[in-house]
Amino acid sequence: MTQQGAVAVGRTAARLAAIQSLYEMEMSDKAADIVLNDVARRRDMLSCEGDELGSPPPETDMVFCAELVRGVSENTEAIDHVIGRSMSEGRTPEKLEKILRIILRVGAYEIGQRRDIDPPVTISEFVKLTERFYADKEPGLVNGLLDRIARDLRANDMARINDNARQR
Repeated sequence: MTQQGAVAVGRTAARLAAIQSLYEMEMSDKAADIVLNDVARRRDMLSCEGDELGSPPPETDMVFCAELVRGVSENTEAIDHVIGRSMSEGRTPEKLEKILRIILRVGAYEIGQRRDIDPPVTISEFVKLTERFYADKEPGLVNGLLDRIARDLRANDMARINDNARQR
């Protein structure tokens, strides 16, 4: 596997671990550092002892995971405001199912804060992750909302990407 491929696999695993960690935080009222330490411990045990249900794979980029978890947990209100702006009139993030809301929060945070990752990559990753939890219309909803968020927060990047795609 190439270095770029290894980075992508590690980030995909980190995104999933971040979603699971934020869900655990919301359900248990545990602090981010406690949950992240538990996740890292489970990951380390997995690499030594074999598969454990709910453990992130050894290739999980825990630095990226921690950035996502801390970023979302420290900026939830601002992130929910960004998500709310992308939703139809009368809809709010609070009305979404918990896991769907967390997926959107992590995706919106990544789009807004990680300028080194092109928005279509982030959108695609979170649509795929949504498909792990839902089989109905939710992946399409995540795609549409994250696309609107990317056009809101990173209009220049989205225009550049669209221009490059047209030139091909």
